[in-house]
Order: sequence, then structure tokens, then C-alpha cells
Amino acid sequence: MKKVISLIFSGMLIAQIPQAQPAAPSEIQILGKPRIRHYDRGDFHGDTQFWAACEDSLGVLYFGNNDGTLIFDGTRWQNITFPNNSSTRSLHFAQNGTVYMGGFGQFGAVSKDGFGNYQFESLLDLLRQEDQNIENVWDICEYQGSVIFRTYNKLLALKNNQIRVIPTEYAYYSNVVNGQLLIADADGLKVLELSSINFSTLVTQEELDGSEISSILPGRNDHEMLITTKKGTLFSFSGHKLTRMFSLVGGQSEYQLITGIKSKNEIYYFGTLNDQIISLDKNLNLLESGKDYWALQDNTVLKLFETRKGNVWALLNNGLDLLNTSSASTILFEEASVFDVEINRNTLYMATNQGVFKSTVSENRKPLNMTHLLEGQAWSLQSFEGKVLCGHDRGLFEISETGITRIGNITGVWKIIKIAQQQNKYLVCTYDGLILMEYSDGEGFVLNQKIAGFNESGRDILQAEGEGVFWVCHGYKGIYRLKLDKSFTRVLALEHFREKGLPSPFNINVFKWQGKTVFTTNHGIFQFNESTDLFEPFTPLNQAFGQEKNVRKIIEAGNKTWFVLDDMLGYFEGDGSGGLQLDPFLELKGSFNRGLECIYPMHQSVLIGTTEGLFAYDLNALRQTENQTVLTKVTFRVGSEIKEAILNAAEPISLPNNVSDITFEYAVPGMSDPETVQFRYRLSQAWSEWDAQPVKQYEQLNPGKYTFEVGSRSLLGETGTIAKYAFRIMPVWYKTNWAYLAYACMGGLVLLSFRKLIKAKISREKTLTQQEEQEKRNLLELELERIKLASEKEKIELEKQMLEQDVVDKSKELTNYTMLLAKKRELITNIKEALKDLKKSARTEANRTSIREIVRSINMHLNDEEYLKVFETNFERVHKDFFDELKANFPDLSPKELRLCALVRMNLTNKDIAPILNISIRGVETARYRIRKRLSIDHDENMASFLDKLADANQEG
Repeated sequence: MKKVISLIFSGMLIAQIPQAQPAAPSEIQILGKPRIRHYDRGDFHGDTQFWAACEDSLGVLYFGNNDGTLIFDGTRWQNITFPNNSSTRSLHFAQNGTVYMGGFGQFGAVSKDGFGNYQFESLLDLLRQEDQNIENVWDICEYQGSVIFRTYNKLLALKNNQIRVIPTEYAYYSNVVNGQLLIADADGLKVLELSSINFSTLVTQEELDGSEISSILPGRNDHEMLITTKKGTLFSFSGHKLTRMFSLVGGQSEYQLITGIKSKNEIYYFGTLNDQIISLDKNLNLLESGKDYWALQDNTVLKLFETRKGNVWALLNNGLDLLNTSSASTILFEEASVFDVEINRNTLYMATNQGVFKSTVSENRKPLNMTHLLEGQAWSLQSFEGKVLCGHDRGLFEISETGITRIGNITGVWKIIKIAQQQNKYLVCTYDGLILMEYSDGEGFVLNQKIAGFNESGRDILQAEGEGVFWVCHGYKGIYRLKLDKSFTRVLALEHFREKGLPSPFNINVFKWQGKTVFTTNHGIFQFNESTDLFEPFTPLNQAFGQEKNVRKIIEAGNKTWFVLDDMLGYFEGDGSGGLQLDPFLELKGSFNRGLECIYPMHQSVLIGTTEGLFAYDLNALRQTENQTVLTKVTFRVGSEIKEAILNAAEPISLPNNVSDITFEYAVPGMSDPETVQFRYRLSQAWSEWDAQPVKQYEQLNPGKYTFEVGSRSLLGETGTIAKYAFRIMPVWYKTNWAYLAYACMGGLVLLSFRKLIKAKISREKTLTQQEEQEKRNLLELELERIKLASEKEKIELEKQMLEQDVVDKSKELTNYTMLLAKKRELITNIKEALKDLKKSARTEANRTSIREIVRSINMHLNDEEYLKVFETNFERVHKDFFDELKANFPDLSPKELRLCALVRMNLTNKDIAPILNISIRGVETARYRIRKRLSIDHDENMASFLDKLADANQEG
């Protein structure tokens, strides 16, 4: 199982090995333990005993164990075996790009087919029949263009596909060092001149104390070789002279030291039988040793192998361990959450949630040996007056070499700040306000009174430009500006800003940057403008960070500005125009103590405190190398069958249209730490989010052309190239190019047929055209005639409308005339009645006679029907043929009844009709009743409506 070792580091002193000399304080570089990844059977699914390793040009790793050869591309493990299923004892990546492997009775090369599958190709047949009986191939090296396979009793030199057999006697070790092919056998150490097959003895076995050689490594210069024996003795060989140096291991066992390498950064690593790894610097001083420091899975290290990136693999008797020695990141402490760090007099102090720890850091690259000084939650560590002060949940403490002293009797201290322009005066920032503290040589640090007028948390405080003025930021309440009196006993003025140009009062912090006071928020960085009394965006940092992310920490250190941006650590140089450096610290994302982030820049490194411990980053080792992202497998499903696709086709591959899904597997073999690798991908669309999964499947893709792209990165700042895979999903047969060609041919034939038909049709149409033109002329004449008739009809219609309007007007006149006549006759009747009454009151007969004559004259006028004839004439003019139609339908109607019908049709009331006809209203009703019976009008039907219908029917007829 893969995991990162978490230990308290302690060095194992070995008396015989020279110790590193103390470094000057200015040269101290604090580096911790490299991260170690454990790989066990659950990862590689094979036997746990490993013998050999190599790395190809892509960074793919090959490991030899008892099950054959395990191949690791950074994400997946594959296994290939010999035909006889023997163990793989040796591996080598040659300059021709071939990986060679050797085992019992077999040796050969590893090849890879176009589908990404590895297989073994034996070279045994290149030997003569009598030479094919070989035992284990223990080692493979390359010299003068030949690949040398070593067994105990012979060397097999492969060149130009031919093998030369060189007999040996018990050749138990071989290597190429300083341009020489070295062979160790029972007689001692020899150099082989391959062209003449001449062995020359360099060191006899007696000079090596009769012990077998475990490793031969390049020395401290080009002329020196370092030789170690299995007993653990280190020798130097230079100028044909062998010099005993010292013993690397204790004890008298014959097999203490098994293997050794010299790394690219000139550190020597030695694998032991039961004490894991011993490391020496380039001057052969002890660095680290022992299982207490390395904490590998197993104590027995059978082989050490360094990758091109400088990482070291430990091949164990029980598993594999990766020592990420090339990473800029190392582990200093992992037992608590770290809130602050301070280095004072070559001593490193840590404030953690479990108290305060310290360790001496006076020796270069020595592991930290932590001592627990103070328990409980510690918030800050600061050096003032040569002393180390600790802000603690339980109060304020002074830490010295003699012990820990509590200052005052307060609790809940965040930190201390020195008051500018005030000698020996400090502000102690507590959970609920500020306290003045003074220092004197005689009494040391002494707490004075609490500053009256301010009782908020003082965790985030910064002195402003004005004397006695301080900015205090509260995580939820906004910003306070305090003006203290000269004696620092009380607050003279307090301003509280919740908005004033700020996006919100939450998550605001205050810092100094390039001499300016800046305020970080959730939406940009601001500066206070005294003239407008407003907070305004601070353009230089907003251009560097943008305004959509929250900057929680800003620390200037030389030309670098360190920051925490949305839970990510980074830095920029100068004004930030060169961009933000975030990638090297991606592994720390989300691990900071929010609001109390710990960043401690040093000359060549930076210390980072997180919730997971304390880490050191070597700034000289920060690199953003680019590795090659590769597609390792492409498969597609047709029905229930899964098929493989060619990986490196010259042209985009074509897949059948019935593909239900296609799966891409990918890797980036060259990354330093495979466990921190992430990928992103796209298929003719936007990039996906970063994901650790090394596989992507697409289902039910439509026919068409596609290009799958995948990129990679690691959380240690490394990036990968973009791997591309072009393919095409073929359409169904009726949508293929051949089908479209057939459609085109058929279309051409159809067009030819149409051409003939059209030609014949044109001939027919020509004849028909003339007929149609004649018909059109006839139709035109008919249309003209129709237009003429329509015009006449319109004229007639207009005249009809005029006549109808005239009828309406005359009807109105007739009605008015009739009503006037009725009124007149009514008036005369009233006068007649009045005269009759006057007659009765007349006193003389003469008067009565005169009145009688007037009444008789009135009666004659009322009975005169001349006016009725005039009425009938006018009525007939308005309502033509009304009387004729009425007489025709009802011939027995009398003239008076006809007149009554005319008056009824005019919608006159009985009251209006009575005076016209000189009869009573009752008489009118009786007359109307008789007429209704003669005309057979229903009881429910209106008489006037009946007469209108009769007239309308006549007009329609």
C-alpha cells in the first residue's frame, strides 16, 4: 500500500563514519526527509522480492522479481515472463532504446506491439547449441557498443545481432565505472579489455580482506573509484592504489552491505541486509542511516536504482519503495498542525496545536530532532530583544535555553507587535483587546495595563503611517482604525469600516506590501484613500491576482512575494508581471490553517506549516519540467466483444459505426512522484477538470472525425505534454462515400432521363403555348368585359345606394309630415272641444250660433280626406308599390284599412294614428284588430314587422 512515511526524525550515529562539519548560520539550509511511497503486492500484483530495475527513454520503469518483469508506466503495472517462468535477475536499458532482461536459462529483449502490449523476445537462439546451457544472467551492462550479459561462468557480448561468448570463473560482479569494464571473481577485481578479451587484475581478493565486492562506484573525482564489500568496508581506488576508508556497518556478519549507487546530486546510497539505507554526502560524511530514519517496508535492500529525475527506488526483499529525493519538497515534522515557525540562534521553534517544539538546525541536511517544550495550543513565535516569545491559548510565554517563563497572568494571546518609533514598547494582541508591554534589561518583559476603549480580537493588526494609529481587521465585523493616546493607555478615536468601498465586511486581512498598507478581501485588494475616506482597489496587486479570488496572506521576502490564494501557496517576483508560481505547491492546497497560514522564507528555501505538519521546499530544486504524456491503450466495444486499436497509426484509424464505446488509457511515466499525477482531457470540446483517473470512456459517439487529447501534471509542479489520438467512426453503409458516389451516379442517370423527357415535353409545350396564348387573349378580352361589367355594376350599386339614401331621407320627411299632421289635427280637435265647452257657457243665442258654425267648419275640415290623399301619394313615393302589393295579396281591404296599414308600417302609435284618421284610440285598436284577422297575422307577431316583411318580399321578387 502506498503511503507517505510519518516519523519523528532521529539520526543514527555510526562511530566509524566521519560526521558533517557544522555550517555557518548564513549557510544553513533546512531540508527534511524525502517523501517515501510504499508499493506492495496490492499495487503490482506480483511477488514481493525484487532483484533488478531499469528505466526506458519515456520514463517507464522495469522491475525484475520472482514472477518475471513488472512494467510500471506511472499509473499501471504490467507483467511479462520468460518462456520458462524463471525470475528476472537483471535488466538494462541500452543506448539503442532496447530494454534487455535476463533470468535463469534465458535472456533477451522487451518489445512493445502497436497496441501497447509488452512481450519478451528471446536471444537464446543467437548462441551456438553448446553455449545455450546457461544459468542465471545476474547482470547486464553496456560497454563499447556491446551489451554484456553476465553469468557465473561466462560473459555474453551482444553486438550487431551477434553474440560473443567469453568464459569466466565465478564472475559474481560486473559494472562499467570511469570508462572501464570491471569484473569481480574469486581472484579479485579485474578490468576486461573487450576487443582483445584480456583480463587485468586491479585488486586481489586478499586486499579486500577476502570479502566479496558489493558495489563499485565513481569516486570523488574522475580518477577515483569507491569499492564496498559485503562486510561493509569502504575502499578508495585511485592511481592503481587501494586505500581502506572506514566501515559502513557494524557487526561481524559477512553479508551486511548488499548494493550501492552514486546519485546525480553526488550522494552515495548503500543498501544493507538488515538496516535499510545508509547515505553519505559527496565528501563521504554520514547523512542519514538506519530504519528509524528511512522506515522502509522491509529492512533488507536488495538493489538501489536511480531514475533520470534523480529519485531512488529501493528494491526490497518484501516490496518496493520510492524515495522522492529529487523533489523540492521534504518533510520536517508531521505530528501536529503547525501555526508558526521561528529560527533563533540555530534553533528552530514550532508553534502547533499540541504545543511548542524545537530542534537544532546547525548542521547542514541533518534530520531534525524535535523536543516538546510546551503543551497546549500555541499560535505564534516571535523574536524580540534576542528572546523568543510565544503567543499561546494559555497566555504569553518567553522561551529560552534555560526554560519557559510565563509573562503576566493573561490568557488568549495571538501575537505581539513592536510599536514603531517607541523604544522597548510592544502591543500584546489578545482574544479581547490590546495590552501594552515594555522591556527593560533589568526586568525583562513586563505587561502593563490593557488599552481601554477596544475589546475586539487583535489577531490581525498592523500599525498605520500615523503615530499611534493601528489598523485591526476582524473576520466578521470589518475593519477598525484606532488612534491611541501617547501613553498607550486608551483609545482616543475609533473608526469602524464595514463598507466604504469594500465589497463586504467579511474575510478582510491587512498587510504591508512595498511600503503600502493593503487590505485583502474576497473580491480584490484595496488601499485606503485618506482624501476620499474610502477604500479603493489597489491596482498593482489586483493585476497580479485578479479580483475574483481571496488572498489570505502576503509576505515580502527579497524579490519574492509569497501569498496564499484560495487555499493555494505561491509566489511571484517583482511586481508580478511575470506570473504567479503556483504549480510547485499544488500538493499543499487546502492544508493551511485558514487565517493563520505559516510561511517562513529563507535564503535558499521556504518552510511551510500546514494542518499536516511542517514542510521545507528547496527553492534551488523547484523546476517545472515537461514530461511526455502517452496513450497506453485504446479499446473499443462492438457488441459484447472488446477490441484493441493501433496506438501509433500514421493516419487516423477508422472504427465501425456499431461501436458502443471507446476507452482511452494514458500515463505520464516520467513524473517524479506517480501518486501526485493528475490528468485532463477533451474530445473536440473544452478541457475537463484535473483528475487522477488515468482512463476515460466515451459511449455512443456519433459518426464523424474526432481527436482525443490528454494532458498531465503533478502536484509537485511538473507538467506533461499533450498526447493526441485521431480516429473516425464510420457512418452506416448508406451514409458512406461509396454510397454517396452511387447516389451521384443514380442521380446522373435520372438527370439524363429527365433531359430526354424535358426535351419531349418542350416540344409539346411549344404547341400548347400557342394555344395557351390564344386562350390568354380570349381570357383577357373576357376579363376586360368583366371589368367593364363590374364597373357598370359598381355604378348601378352606387345609384342604388343613392336611391336608398333618398328613400331614407324621404321616409324621414314623410314621418315628420305625418307627425306634424297628427299634431295639427289633434290641436284642431282640442279647439273643437274647447268651443263646445264655450258654447255651453254662451249666454246669447247668437254667440252659440257662431260657435256652432265654427265647430261645423272644423268638423268639415277634419272629415276632409284631401290631406290623406296627399299622405298616400307621398307614402307611395317612398314605399313604392306598397299599396299595390297589399291590394294584390289582400284585395278586400278598404281604403281606410290601407291607410291604417301604411301608418302602422311607419311605426306610429295608436295615439298618433287616431287624430290622423279622426277616430278615437279605441277605434284605432279595433281597426287594427280587424286588419290582423284579415291579414292572418299571428297573435305573437308584430303587425309592423309583418308589413315590413311583406314589403321586403316584394322588393326581392
